[in-house]
Amino acid sequence: MPIALIKIIEGRSPEKKRRLIDSVSQAMADSLEMPVDAVRVLLHEYPVGHWGRGGRPMSEILDGAPCESAGAQAADATAKLLGN
Repeated sequence: MPIALIKIIEGRSPEKKRRLIDSVSQAMADSLEMPVDAVRVLLHEYPVGHWGRGGRPMSEILDGAPCESAGAQAADATAKLLGN
């Protein structure tokens, strides 16, 4: 049973998290040629203040922008990488 561990900034809608879980599950099932029901996905959400990129805290990078927009960009990039 493969397990995907995904760490993300909190603030995404339940629908976006559902799409992410679905996309990752399907990609793993397809890649490993196994039933999607055998795939497990664990989402770990972190507050924006507990995350950094390029040596800077995300709170500075986002500069007041809602995490939802940053989350949407990250989810879209992940889906694109997975070919969805």
